[in-house]
Amino acid sequence: MVDLRYHIASIIAIFLALGLGILIGSTIQGGGILVDQQQKVIDRLEKEFDVLRERESALLAQNESKNRIIENYENYSRTVMPFLIKDHLKGYNLAVVVTGNTDIPAGIINALNMAGAEVGSKTVVLANIKLNDSSLIKKVVDFYNLPADTSVDNLRKYIASSVAGIIINPGGADPNVVDFLEESELVKFSGDYNKPVSGVILVGGCNNIENYFASDFDQKLIEDLLNKGMKVLGVEVSGVEYSYMEDYQKNNITTIDNVDLSPGQISLILALEGESGHYGIKETAEKFMPSLPVDSMWGANR
Repeated sequence: MVDLRYHIASIIAIFLALGLGILIGSTIQGGGILVDQQQKVIDRLEKEFDVLRERESALLAQNESKNRIIENYENYSRTVMPFLIKDHLKGYNLAVVVTGNTDIPAGIINALNMAGAEVGSKTVVLANIKLNDSSLIKKVVDFYNLPADTSVDNLRKYIASSVAGIIINPGGADPNVVDFLEESELVKFSGDYNKPVSGVILVGGCNNIENYFASDFDQKLIEDLLNKGMKVLGVEVSGVEYSYMEDYQKNNITTIDNVDLSPGQISLILALEGESGHYGIKETAEKFMPSLPVDSMWGANR
C-alpha cells in the first residue's frame, strides 16, 4: 500500500515536470516535435495513473473486508473466552505495573477477574521518570544519597528497585519511599500492597521514543523481581509504536505482544497458570497462543 502511494506521488511529480517541460519547449520551438513527444508521454502516464487508482480502490476494498473478518474473529474470541479462562487463576493476587507512559489495555483487568484473579495493586510509572528537570534530578540524587554526577539511567534503576521493593515486601515497604516517589510524580501507587503477590504483570511498550526506558527502568525492575523469586510477565498492545518485547526477553520472562486482543488476554491467563513462552503476532513471538486445555474447551465433566 505504501509503495503504491509512493508510485502515484512519483507520477504526479512527473506530470508537473512534464508540464514545465512543455512550457519551456513551446517557448523554444513553438509546438514542434518535442511537444508531441511530451504529450504522448503524458497520455501514457494518465493511463498508468488510472490503472493504479483502480488498484488502490481494490486494495482498500480488500482491507475493509479483512478488517471485518478480523473484527468477527475478535468477537468470536470474546464469546468463547469465559469458557477458556473461568476460574483458572482462582486465589491469585496480582500486581500490575504500567511503564512507557501508557494505559492498562482495555479488557485485561476484566479478563483477570473473569479468571478468578484479584488485581491487588496498580503501579503506574509517570512522565517525570524521564528526569529532564535538573531540580528533580537533584531531589532524586539527594534522596538516595548518591554522587551528584550519577547518570539519569542509573537514577531510574534506583527508582525501579524501590518500586520492586514496594511490590514484593508486603507490609514492609518504607512509607517514606512511597511518599517521595508519589510527591515527585515519578510513580503512582494504588491498591493494596500488603498482601503477598502471586505474580507481576509488566505492561510496557510506548508510542513516543522519549518514554522508552525498557533498557534501564524496566530491566532493573524485572531483575529485582526475579531475584526475589517473583513470577513476571511482560505484555504490550499489538499496535504500540516502540515494542519492549525484545528487551523483556533478555530476562527470559514470558511475553505477550497483543494483550489488547482477546487471544492475547487468553494467553496471559494460561501463561500465568504455568505455560511460559513468547506469544502474540510480532516477530519476537514464538507462538500465537499457549496450548488450550481440552477440559476448558468442552467442560471438565464431558
